[in-house]
Amino acid sequence: MATDDPTGQVTDYDPFAPATLEDPHPSHQWLVEQCPVHFYEPMGFYTVSRHEQLVEVARDQTRFSAHFGQGPVDGNGGGMLDDPPGHTMFRRMVLSFFTPRRIEAQTPLIEALADELVDALEATGTRTAELHDDLACPLPVIIIARLLGVAEADRERFKTWSDAQVAAMGRADRSNRETQMQMYAYLQDGVTTRRQLLAAREPLPDDLISGLVVAASQAPREITDAEILGVLGQLLVGGNETTTSLITNCVWRLLEDRSLWEAAVADPSLVEVAVEESLRFDPPVLGLWRKAVCPVTWHGVTIPEGARVQMLYAAANRDPAVFDDPNSFRLDRDLADVRRMHVSFGSGVHFCLGASMARTEATVAVRTLVTRLPSLRLAGPTERIEPQFLWGRHRLPVSW
Repeated sequence: MATDDPTGQVTDYDPFAPATLEDPHPSHQWLVEQCPVHFYEPMGFYTVSRHEQLVEVARDQTRFSAHFGQGPVDGNGGGMLDDPPGHTMFRRMVLSFFTPRRIEAQTPLIEALADELVDALEATGTRTAELHDDLACPLPVIIIARLLGVAEADRERFKTWSDAQVAAMGRADRSNRETQMQMYAYLQDGVTTRRQLLAAREPLPDDLISGLVVAASQAPREITDAEILGVLGQLLVGGNETTTSLITNCVWRLLEDRSLWEAAVADPSLVEVAVEESLRFDPPVLGLWRKAVCPVTWHGVTIPEGARVQMLYAAANRDPAVFDDPNSFRLDRDLADVRRMHVSFGSGVHFCLGASMARTEATVAVRTLVTRLPSLRLAGPTERIEPQFLWGRHRLPVSW
C-alpha cells in the first residue's frame, strides 16, 4: 500500500507555484478540508474540490457551461466539448468507433503492439528503458493513428505532431504553431480525399476520418472541414497523452512500493484494479473548467455569473467523504466502487468517450509488463509532464 502523507503547512492554493506543480496533492487536501470553494485572484477563477459540488458542476449545463472552453480563461469549446445540442451531434458522429464491440475487436491488436514494444525493450540488451518514450507514449499514439486512418509510413511524423499538440496546451507562446499546422494540413488532406471518395460513391476506408465525413454528410446542418478537424484534434489529445499518463502513473505507483508490484506480478488480475486505482489516485487530467451561467453559492462563497470554475478532479478523487483512506494507493479496493465513484473521466454528458479504450490500453500495457518483466524497478528520478492541468510522468527510467 502506497501512501501520500501531505505534511507541508499549506495555507493557500496556487496551481502554478513550483511546489504545487511538483506535488499538487497537499494543496488539494487543504482545499477539500479547509476551502472547498476557492478563488484564485491572479487569474480570477474559482475551484471546487469536493466530490459533491464537482459532480454538480459537471452535470448541470443550466448553471455551468462548457461552451466557452475547458481552460482557465474564456475560449471556444466547440465540437464534442460544447454544450448540448451541439455536443450531442458531434458525439454521435464518432460514437460507433468507441462501442464495446469495437474496442473488443481492437484488443488483440493492442496486445500484439504491447508485446512488440516489450520485445524491442528486451532486444536492446541493456535491461534498461525510458518507459514513457519506449512504451507508454508509442502504444496509444499508434492505436489512435490506426483509428484515424493514418498510414503506417506516416506514424512517426504523426507522433511528432501529436507531441506538439499536447505541448501547446496551456501555453501562451506559439512555438509549436508550425508543427501543429503540419498536422492539421495532413488531416485536412485526409478529409478532402474522403469527401471526394464519398462524392464519387467510391468505398471509403474503415477509419474515424471516414466516419466523420460520412456522418457530416448526413448531419442536420452543414459541418465544415474546420469543425471536423476540431473534433479530430480533440480525439487526438484525448486518446493520446492522457492514456500515456495513465500508463506511466500506474507503473510509477506500483514500482514505488515494491509490495504493490510484487502483488500484481503474483496475481495479474490485480492489474485491472491497479489501473482504476491509478485513475482515482493520479488522474491524468487534474482539472478542467466551466463557466458559471448564473450565481451559485456553496460553503458561504458565491460564484458570480460569468466566472470560470475549475472542477478539480484530483481533489475530488481523494475526498474522504467518498473514499476511505483516500491518500493511499490500494489494490484491495472494490473495483466496481472505485470505477463508479472517481471522476477522472468527468461526469454527465461530457463523460470521456474513450474511457473504455484508455482502460483497455493501460490494462494491456501494465499486464504485459508484470508478466514479461517481473523484475522491473525504478532506475532513477521521475519527472512530471507539462502543462499544469495534466498529470503524468514525462520521465520514467526503469531497469530489470
